[in-house]
Amino acid sequence: MEKINALIIFCEGAHDVTFCRLAFKYHFNINKINWKFSEYPAPLNQLFQNNIKKHAAKDMSLDMAHKFFLPDKTLYSKEKKTLILLFNAGGKNKTDNPKKFLADFIPLLKKAEIFPDGADKIIKSCNYLFLYDRDYKKESEISSWHNKQFAKIDDEISISDKEKKIYLFSKSNKTGTLEDMLLPMLKKAEEDLTNKGEQFIDDCFTWDTKEEDIKTITAEIAKRKKSIITVIGQKKKPGSSMNVIIDQAKLIPKKTFINNEDVKKFVSFVKGFAKI
Repeated sequence: MEKINALIIFCEGAHDVTFCRLAFKYHFNINKINWKFSEYPAPLNQLFQNNIKKHAAKDMSLDMAHKFFLPDKTLYSKEKKTLILLFNAGGKNKTDNPKKFLADFIPLLKKAEIFPDGADKIIKSCNYLFLYDRDYKKESEISSWHNKQFAKIDDEISISDKEKKIYLFSKSNKTGTLEDMLLPMLKKAEEDLTNKGEQFIDDCFTWDTKEEDIKTITAEIAKRKKSIITVIGQKKKPGSSMNVIIDQAKLIPKKTFINNEDVKKFVSFVKGFAKI
C-alpha cells in the first residue's frame, strides 16, 4: 500500500482557496484532482463517506445540501506523494467546522494503517495549516487567539505545535489582507484595466478610509480592493465573484504570480513547514 503525506489547509475564505490552488500549481506542480470518496487515501475514504451517511440519515431541507464541510479543492502529486486538502472555513471566527472535522479525522488517522477499508493509499503523516488575513491586528494577537481556539480539539484530542501552523496574509510586515497581495499582481499584469477599475469604483462609491478607527480603515480598504478586482474581471467572467475571477479569468499570468515577492514568501513558508 502506498504511503503519502498530507497537508490540510483551512482557509478563511473562498479566494484564499483559489490563491493556494494557484500557488501549489505554479510553484509545486501539484494540481487539482477529482476523486470519488472511495478513491481518497485512508482514512479520508471512510471519513467522507461516513459524514455523508450521517447527514443523509437526518431529515434535512434541500438548502442544507451544500453545507457539508468537505474540501473545496483536492490537490495531489503522485511524484511527490503529497495530498493537499483546501477547505473554506467561511470566516476567521468560524472554528466549529474545522474542529469537528479534526475531531473525526485524527482518531481515524491513528488507525488508518490497521483499518484502510480498501484504500490503495494511506496517509502516513499530516500537517495542518490555518490561513487568516492579518487585518488590523498584531501577529502575536492572532496567534494567541488561534492557540486558544485550537489548543484542544476536544477533551481527548490535540495537535502538536510541530504539526500545526498559521499564516497571515498581508503585505510584508504590514496590517492588511490577501487583497493587498493580489491587486499589485493584477496591476502589474493589466495596468490600464486595473487603473480604469479603480477609477470606476472610486467614482461610484465612497470609502471610509480616513476614519480614525484602524479596524474600520482596514475593512474599507479590503472592500475597495475586492470591488476593483471583481469589476476588472467582468469582461472575461461576467457576473462572477472575486474568487471565480482570480481562479478562471486568467488576469494574473503564471510569470507574474511566480515572481511576486509575497507569493514567494508564502511558498517558502509552506516548503519549510510541510517539507514539500
